[in-house]
Amino acid sequence: MKCHDPCGACCIAPEITSALPNMPDGKPAGVRCVNLDSENRCMEYEKRPKVCREFNP
Repeated sequence: MKCHDPCGACCIAPEITSALPNMPDGKPAGVRCVNLDSENRCMEYEKRPKVCREFNP
């Protein structure tokens, strides 16, 4: 799949139960990650956890 820039779906759609940068308790599905900037780009891209790197839409 080719991603559309900016999208942010991988930072909004999944439930993440592991700690994220600036979100120590993870996040529920459908909740916008606090690490997205105003253009839906990850501000902690290099520090993102495995679940974010391996998200498959």
